[in-house]
Amino acid sequence: MTDTRRAAAQVAAPWDEPPARERAHGRTGSDRSWQLSIATVAVLAAGYGWLGEVAGGATGAVIGSLVGLAVSGLLYLVVNRATSGRPPAR
Repeated sequence: MTDTRRAAAQVAAPWDEPPARERAHGRTGSDRSWQLSIATVAVLAAGYGWLGEVAGGATGAVIGSLVGLAVSGLLYLVVNRATSGRPPAR
């Protein structure tokens, strides 16, 4: 069923239309993506730290946490490069 009241402002797709209001508690989707990135880094660092602690005590925990941070950085670079697409032709 079509709405004749919006004939002048027809949108091509649902995602082209701006949101009517912000989401709950004033947060938007971009705020949540930063929280997910921070949580991912924390989980990787904690996981590698725990493995390091099991393998080598306190020193292993510190080294494991640093390795977890390095792996997070490498994953970020790989995913960013894979999702950014090809550079424009000159």
